[in-house]
Amino acid sequence: MIRRPPRSTPLYSSAASDVYKRQEHYIELVESMRMPEPLTAGFSLDSEERSNVTLCVEAVHDKGFAVLSNFLGVERLEQMRVGLEPIFALTGNRIVDETKRGWPGTQTVHIPNLYAKTRAIDEVSIDPVLLSIVEGVLGKSFQMSVAVAMCPVPGCDKQGLHQDDSHYPIPRPHPPLVANTLIALDDFTVENGATLLVPDSHKWDRILNPDEPTLQIEMKAGSLLVWDGALWHAGGANKTSNEIRRSVNLNFNVSWLRQQENLYLGIPRSVISKMPDLLKRVLGYNRVNHLCGGVDYQDPLVYFREHPD
Repeated sequence: MIRRPPRSTPLYSSAASDVYKRQEHYIELVESMRMPEPLTAGFSLDSEERSNVTLCVEAVHDKGFAVLSNFLGVERLEQMRVGLEPIFALTGNRIVDETKRGWPGTQTVHIPNLYAKTRAIDEVSIDPVLLSIVEGVLGKSFQMSVAVAMCPVPGCDKQGLHQDDSHYPIPRPHPPLVANTLIALDDFTVENGATLLVPDSHKWDRILNPDEPTLQIEMKAGSLLVWDGALWHAGGANKTSNEIRRSVNLNFNVSWLRQQENLYLGIPRSVISKMPDLLKRVLGYNRVNHLCGGVDYQDPLVYFREHPD
């Protein structure tokens, strides 16, 4: 409890009275602050879901990645395919040579800032199993970093091996900073370019070796792939003549680091205001410990509602 100092001088003017009221207001705000609840507070997982979460988290910590089959189910899978159709229509390719930034060959251009463009991923972004896995990997303080739609078409070349936490200049190895999740909307096969991973590489401090042997992760549509952002990985080459490989990539980071994409500017306030509170918090409208992320000593969602413009 904060002790208020005694009011030693009478306040005679209305201006002085207003100042005192504002002082009282700030004191009340500080005294009302509490440690925010985890994003997963209130989730009720059944025994199978709890088991899946535990196994996935253990696998990510151990070998760097995990696959959860049939994460979406038939109905949600079809809903996401239909809902994201206009987004995948925006996907294009670029030809990369040695004079351009990126991996050489034909590379798919991914579509970012999805929350400004579609509501098709809102529900899955706050799925209790998904967020519980992310919490298990990163700890209780995490947020969305960037959401991307990906659709490599026939003829696309593979990516080079890379790490999703490479934009944070922190010596390796280090605790997980990024938990990347990929939701497969089509079957991932060797032929159409299923994701390439280097198991255990999230524990290494060595420089990336582009020729390191990889494991290719085949999985059915609706599956969820989760990996530590330090893991060496790459998208494979689509060598088929008629198969696309659609997926949604939800990339999370610990909330004491900056997000990859500026979601506060990218998503209009009018869109944010209509989202569920949990999704708002996942996108960064949340406090971490007592102070980080707050506004004027207030929970950012309270401030957001009181300042709509």
